[in-house]
Amino acid sequence: WLPRPQERRIAGAAAALDEIIYGILEERRREPAPRDDLLGLLLAARDEETGEGMGDRELRDQIATIFTAGHETTANALAWTWYLVSLHPAVEERLRAELEGVLSARPPRYDDVPQLGYTRMVIEEAMRLYPPAHTMSREALADDEIEGHAVPKGSSVVISPWLIHRHEKLWERPLVFDPERMAPERLARVPRYAYIPFGGGPRICIGAGFAMQEAILIVAAVAQRFRLELAPGHEVEPLGLITLRPKGGLPMRLSSRTPHSARWHTAPSL
Repeated sequence: WLPRPQERRIAGAAAALDEIIYGILEERRREPAPRDDLLGLLLAARDEETGEGMGDRELRDQIATIFTAGHETTANALAWTWYLVSLHPAVEERLRAELEGVLSARPPRYDDVPQLGYTRMVIEEAMRLYPPAHTMSREALADDEIEGHAVPKGSSVVISPWLIHRHEKLWERPLVFDPERMAPERLARVPRYAYIPFGGGPRICIGAGFAMQEAILIVAAVAQRFRLELAPGHEVEPLGLITLRPKGGLPMRLSSRTPHSARWHTAPSL
């Protein structure tokens, strides 16, 4: 109940975000035809029972969720990916070889995503070891039972991808960074819910496909031109807040790769 400066800053930031979002909604509603994008789908959505669309407040909540939840999780996944690649030179070499084979010297495009299979596997394996959404919960809508344990209605059931992804009964050498385990034929032999970086079931992350596409393109664009190495002496410690991030940040040394050369030119640390 005591007013604090932090609350005023949060309220100001929320008001600025609302001004942007409501401005976008107002502009879209004036357009003669809906656009073929996520906001267009949200505007066109109708309740199965009432036939009504979403109001501005509900649309605002959906858009704000995409803005906020959609950037931090991907950023953390990329940070952990660069950390792990920096510790495994063989993975980095194979990643770079794939990029040279698929892209040559041009920037990656959306159409390249299906051909960047190893790039995808590197990111997926990084999310196995360091899932951005390390813990999630669900509320029991009715009395239930799981493996002999009673789950009363209204109970919170906590699911931890961090633990599931590292469980020795589900994964061979679970603490080893091995992108090859994410090859489709090997992943098909893993139980369905042993790998859930985006959750699972009807409430699986709506942005999973988009997140993977942007992560693949970002990794490809950066790895094509740069090498990232963990700053000497920095101790990396996972910090499980709302998302899983490196405690104290992840300082890296950035080296640029000159065209048509295997030499690297070291730049200042980030």
